[in-house]
Amino acid sequence: MSERQEVVERNLWAAPALFVFVAWVLFKMDDSPSMGRTAWIVYAAGWIPVVGMLGRTAVQRRNPGIGAVFGVGILLIMGAVFWANHG
Repeated sequence: MSERQEVVERNLWAAPALFVFVAWVLFKMDDSPSMGRTAWIVYAAGWIPVVGMLGRTAVQRRNPGIGAVFGVGILLIMGAVFWANHG
């Protein structure tokens, strides 16, 4: 694997942190239903890079590594926190 490809993969595994942060900011900005809906959409979009990378590693029959633990972990933990506070 080239160095460039490795950097892209690491960034894709870390991308959910940005989606979670933006969703958190949206939840904190306003309690209106439309803002909450937007925050949930942003949170759900955070799953796209993780699912894509999991699919890619499955097709290549590689171990996803610690990046998968981080990406899925932050989405699951923060999803539960968001659901408890805004569900």
